[in-house]
Amino acid sequence: MNPDLIKMTLTRLREVERYASTSDQADALTASRTTLHFIQGRGETGEFNAFVESFDSAPVTPLLSFTTKDEADTWLRNHPAPPHGALIRAANDFYTVVDARALHHRKLLRLPSPEEVTQTDAAGDEPDQEVEEAPEPPRPAFGTKFSLFKLYDRTCYDLHQMEKRMSSPEEFEAIRIAKISFNFVMREGEEYGFEEYLESLRSARTAPPLASFATREEADSWLATQPEPPPPAVVSIGNELYSVGYNRRRKMRLLIRILTQAELDTQSP
Repeated sequence: MNPDLIKMTLTRLREVERYASTSDQADALTASRTTLHFIQGRGETGEFNAFVESFDSAPVTPLLSFTTKDEADTWLRNHPAPPHGALIRAANDFYTVVDARALHHRKLLRLPSPEEVTQTDAAGDEPDQEVEEAPEPPRPAFGTKFSLFKLYDRTCYDLHQMEKRMSSPEEFEAIRIAKISFNFVMREGEEYGFEEYLESLRSARTAPPLASFATREEADSWLATQPEPPPPAVVSIGNELYSVGYNRRRKMRLLIRILTQAELDTQSP
C-alpha cells in the first residue's frame, strides 16, 4: 500500500494535462483533482488506498438484494432509518444507500462497475477489431440538480479521450485511480458532502468567510459547538479557507481545506 498514493496521483494528473485538447477534458482533470483532495481532506487517505488496492479483486457482498430497482426503492421509501452507506444490489447493479436526514432526502446511488471504471481503448490491444465507442454523455448543465454519477460519467468519458493519446503505464494508472476516486466517494454515500464541498469552492470566491480563526485549534473548538451535522459554511484559518463538512458514516464534523485557484486550474488547451 502506497501511503502517498493521492499525492502521487495528483502529481501525475498534472503531467497528463498535455493530453487535454478541449476545455471539457481540462474540466475532467479539475474534477478528478477536486475529488482526490476531498477524500484527502476528509482524512480517508488510508481507506482510499485500501479501496484502490482491492478494487478489482475484493468480493462485493451486498447487505440486501432485490430482484428489481422498484423493489429496492420501495424498501428505501418505507424503511424508518435506512443504513447510510450500506451496499445493496438491485437486479444486476449495486447501489449505496444515501440517507441525508438533515436534508430530508434519501436515495440509492448507483455504483459504476469495475469494468466501467477501468475502461480503456480496447482497440489498442486488438487493432483489427472494431470497438464501439460509448456515446458522449451530456455535459452537466448549470442550475440543474447535481448528480455525482453524471459528473463521474462525463469525467470518465473525457478522461478516456485523453487515454487514447497516452502510452505511459504510470499515466494510465493515474487516470484509473482518478476514476476510482469517484467510485470511492459514491461508495461512502457522500454525494451530498461532495456537492457541499463544490459549493464551498464557488462561494469562497464570492463571499467572505462565516468566521475567521488564527489557529486550527480555535477553529476546531468552534466546530465542536456547531450542530450535528453542521450547516455548510466557509471559514478561514490564517490565510487558508476551509469548508465545514460532515462525515455521515463516522458522524464527524469536518474542516476540509479549500483548494486555491492555482491548485484547481488545469492549463487551458
